[in-house]
Amino acid sequence: MRRERVAILGGGMAGLSAAWRLSEPGWQDRYEAITVYQRGWRLGGKGASSRGENGRIEEHGLHVWIGSYENAFTLIRECYAELDRANTDPLVPIQTWDQAFTPANDVGAMDRWDGKWQLWLGRFTGNNELPGEPDAPTGDLSVVRFLQRALQVITDFSNSLRAMAGTGLTLSASAEPPPSPKRSLDTVQRAVIAALAALADPRPTNDEQLLPLSRALEAIRGTLDYERRSDHRLGWTLLSLVTATVHGVMADGIVTDPRGFRAVNDEDYAEWVIRHGAHPDVLEFPVLRAMYNMVFGYEKGHLERPKVCAGVGMLLVGMMLFTYKGAIFWKMNAGMGDIIMAPLYEALRRRGVDFEFFHRVDALHLDPKRQHIDAITMGRQVRLADGVDHYEPLARVHELPVFPNRPLAQQIHIKDAMEGLESHFGSRDDAERRVLCRGVDFDRVILAVSLGIIPIVAKELIDDRPEWREMTEHVKTIGSLGLQVWLRADAKELGIAAPAITTSGYIPPIDTFASMPQTLWAEDWPEHDRPQTVAYFCGALDVDWPAANEAEYLERCHHIAKTESLNFLDNLVGVHLPGAVTEEGFAWHLVAGANGQRGGAALDTQHLSVNVDPSDRYVLSVPGSDKYRLRPDEGGYDNLVLAGDWTDTGLNSGCIEAAVLSGLQAANAVLGHGRYHRIRGVYLP
Repeated sequence: MRRERVAILGGGMAGLSAAWRLSEPGWQDRYEAITVYQRGWRLGGKGASSRGENGRIEEHGLHVWIGSYENAFTLIRECYAELDRANTDPLVPIQTWDQAFTPANDVGAMDRWDGKWQLWLGRFTGNNELPGEPDAPTGDLSVVRFLQRALQVITDFSNSLRAMAGTGLTLSASAEPPPSPKRSLDTVQRAVIAALAALADPRPTNDEQLLPLSRALEAIRGTLDYERRSDHRLGWTLLSLVTATVHGVMADGIVTDPRGFRAVNDEDYAEWVIRHGAHPDVLEFPVLRAMYNMVFGYEKGHLERPKVCAGVGMLLVGMMLFTYKGAIFWKMNAGMGDIIMAPLYEALRRRGVDFEFFHRVDALHLDPKRQHIDAITMGRQVRLADGVDHYEPLARVHELPVFPNRPLAQQIHIKDAMEGLESHFGSRDDAERRVLCRGVDFDRVILAVSLGIIPIVAKELIDDRPEWREMTEHVKTIGSLGLQVWLRADAKELGIAAPAITTSGYIPPIDTFASMPQTLWAEDWPEHDRPQTVAYFCGALDVDWPAANEAEYLERCHHIAKTESLNFLDNLVGVHLPGAVTEEGFAWHLVAGANGQRGGAALDTQHLSVNVDPSDRYVLSVPGSDKYRLRPDEGGYDNLVLAGDWTDTGLNSGCIEAAVLSGLQAANAVLGHGRYHRIRGVYLP
């Protein structure tokens, strides 16, 4: 019996996860070959990184893993264990998964009070668990468990507010006396007890059971209408948000609805909690705004219209706050290409998986009966050098395997147009036009490209099937920017609130910040210009798809990103880095690598990633779009499965965990397993 050949189109996290599951021991008994086809010379997709001048790490954006990413951590822990670097590559400085990550529990959110922005610093408590532990409880987040944890949060915060009650003055212009915070808190505590009792009742929630929660929300609103101390208001606003969420889950019957959280995905999360009694101030609450920023949640890419599916929003917040292990965040100790993609590449190569770099997918073609993917046209972008059979993409910095920021010249024939090899907008001056044929080059196809490129490479599929048309019409993407600045001053001199803090909820488009000093050891700066701090910034970039001239479009996008970055550094960065602010604006003299330059010239020496290529655009989770996503096993053709964070994985948000979930589900479909075979967690049904 002839063994099948599997073609994986795209070497991002979803494609690599599918390859990982498919290539487990004994895979050659089933498949003749598993081949990953990748445009350009790097793996990782939106998670790719490379090394630039001074060996500095250059990312697409800010990549931080959440402690509840069970499937992603399970995969990467398996990868490091299999590599066994201590024995196979002992000079590598990162040999195990726990050397690759640093737990981070300092999280900030930005709050605007009396016209001024201030940082709201939260320090989460770590625990003794580790993400991705073999045979450990998976932290399943059912709706009931979500409610139980949310009620515990309400209790914890009401207790902390009780301790604050009686301190300071409550100012009011009204002749009526303000409500007593103590009475309000007593009402909240009674509501929690009643809600817990209602959870034990198998019957649908009725108005009588909801009455204590409604009274609690009314009391909270009354207190917020009078409270004027910013620290008190933050606590009461959080109490309003969480209590309204619990009320909404119970009132809308989500506990018993077979759709679970998906039942409210046609509504925006913030609008949904307002409908269920939250105070209007929750719309500007730092934690809620930070959640929107972290998933670039903007309708049609317009920054003034934040939108996220209510069910997806609850699931993401619940996962992040209620199921994290070890720490709420885990930060990589070098670039994502170094910590994730390079080890996966090395392990997959050892397993016998093939990689065809410099292969740009141009189109998928159907057979005459429209039942199969019959052919795939590709551009082979460059020819390998004489005597080179396979391009090996990794270089070394401090003995760590990394992806360089340019192809390794000794392995390829250099040509004039080398700059656009990783871009849809790059030159089509290919070395060869290649056509892969079903039954010869592949039997099964895993389409693991990004959503933004689907309308370009899958036109025949979109024309053939209405579900493909609906998906590409309703599931949208947005551009983004990532900015990295290296500074010779340390965190204390710069006034950073916590050395490894991650902060969001600030002014778009650059609304998220992370201090990443744990990566600097892996770079190779000269002693006289060695940075002590590296600041990562990112956010959504509100740019429409080009209507005509692509060159002008790219130039315009880069101009917008650079203008926004300079404005941010000169006028807005002080809330994060107060020590980097001078009377003339940003302290350019502190910037490592700037060589005495200032302003735009100095910015050009740093790293600004403008992510507007179709493959780089971020997939959105706006209300009403969820039902149009296709599952990995819903490709619609006998030999096609799908992989990417744009598919319906049950998480349905642009993140590493969703990409891993999709890749594993795609592999399960190819292998004939059920969708959730060996997948951790409970997600949207």
